[in-house]
Amino acid sequence: MLNNADMESAYGSESCSNPDQTLKKETFSFQELTKTREKWVHTYGQMIGMGIVSFILILLLINSYRMSSKIEETHLIVSNLQTQFDKLSKLELRTTSELQKAESLEKENEKVMEHLSKASKEMKPMMINEDVRNQEKRNEENPYKDSVYKINSASYMFGATVDTSYSSSSDLSGESDLVLLDRPNPPANRAWCSDENEPVLTVNLANYIKPTAVSYQHFKWNRTVPHGSPRVFNVFACLDFYCEKTEPLISNCEYKSSGQIQEQIYPIPSNSRTKSIGKVQFRFLKNHGNVKKTCVSLIRVYGESPDLPKMKEYKMDPNSRTCSDLRNKYHNNPFLYDKFEYKHCGTLFSNGCCSVCPECCDECYIEDYTRKNNIICGILGGVFFAFAVMMLIVLCAYIGDRREFNRSRQNGRH
Repeated sequence: MLNNADMESAYGSESCSNPDQTLKKETFSFQELTKTREKWVHTYGQMIGMGIVSFILILLLINSYRMSSKIEETHLIVSNLQTQFDKLSKLELRTTSELQKAESLEKENEKVMEHLSKASKEMKPMMINEDVRNQEKRNEENPYKDSVYKINSASYMFGATVDTSYSSSSDLSGESDLVLLDRPNPPANRAWCSDENEPVLTVNLANYIKPTAVSYQHFKWNRTVPHGSPRVFNVFACLDFYCEKTEPLISNCEYKSSGQIQEQIYPIPSNSRTKSIGKVQFRFLKNHGNVKKTCVSLIRVYGESPDLPKMKEYKMDPNSRTCSDLRNKYHNNPFLYDKFEYKHCGTLFSNGCCSVCPECCDECYIEDYTRKNNIICGILGGVFFAFAVMMLIVLCAYIGDRREFNRSRQNGRH
């Protein structure tokens, strides 16, 4: 039989073994908890990192789209400059060829006169009709007669543009060419306005012309001219591309309130030495009401040119098949028309929509951002959808892992 000491020793060893087992279980549960947390951090850290990288890539995509839009605008400016340069080159070639023809005709006339003088000495004098002789002489001096066209070379639809680099700052950001959009009644809310003192408006003409007159037309007014409309202005011809050298065409043009005539024309003096110009500057000295802001509605530059410029052609948007569709959308769905319909002035004017929907032409844009806005909205919508799907996947995975963690923790306790 065992004595009391041996029994106490035996019981004591059993009581010591129970805490060791409990400690091992708790250590195992803690290790599982740590592993689960590390797994969760590793998994969701990768997913969150991928989400951040995806978001950065989408932002880079949007930035690249904006840069491509700016590159397209730069290409358009370069193409306009190239067109102006080609026109100038053609004009110089034509002038050179005409001078060469004139020189060759003079030489031929001299030879003919020498032969006639020799023949007159050998032959008897002959009576020649003076009128016939003069007519033949005119025919010899002018063997080619080119047609001359009288046009408004400052028309946007012919290709004229506002040179914003050499013009005063305006409220019409990106829409300065509206001041060249030749229409019977320019709208009041689409004027070229500037807060500068004696603002300058520089215009690249559609082609080289011999200027004959300039005109200014304000939006429709009754009795008195609105405050801010030009009152006195000068017009200069730019002799170089940068308008560093200029020559006055006409000075002290006054837009009068008497007579209530919207378009007032100012003929250029016939003794002007300017032969051919491609760029002009309007310098506004005073405005009606002597207010700070000067607002210009519509300017025209008339002149003679041997070439008739072609009007720009624009295709209708596939979503709006006819001008009647545009008119219906304008009146029935003004919000959709304003936000999602393509309203470029060139499209409306070149397709004859102004007679069908004149209000559409009054509110048209030179640079319509509708398509760009649609693309940007589509990209942002795609980004939001992708982000929502990613967050939903992360949430579902988190819930699943949480359940697994709770299950493993309960099993560890048991």
